[in-house]
Amino acid sequence: MIEVSCEACGWIALTNQPVNAVWREHEDGCPAVGGAVRHLPDLPPLPRLLPRVTLCPHQLVRRQIAVTPTGVKKYAVMCQLCGRFVD
Repeated sequence: MIEVSCEACGWIALTNQPVNAVWREHEDGCPAVGGAVRHLPDLPPLPRLLPRVTLCPHQLVRRQIAVTPTGVKKYAVMCQLCGRFVD
């Protein structure tokens, strides 16, 4: 349910209909002098930003990843710190 309220006359509506349509109906018939004033609730706090990303300095090492049936060793170059493969 969504709450819509008028600061001028104290009107409050709890609705699941489109808010603008409900407000438009009240705005046309608001008994307050000077017309309706829509109360907008405070916005929720903004999400906290993620911490700063620090890039890995990459200490490259050559690791054996496989041995073929013919006995040939296969190696990969990867970072010793973060484990990412380097092409």
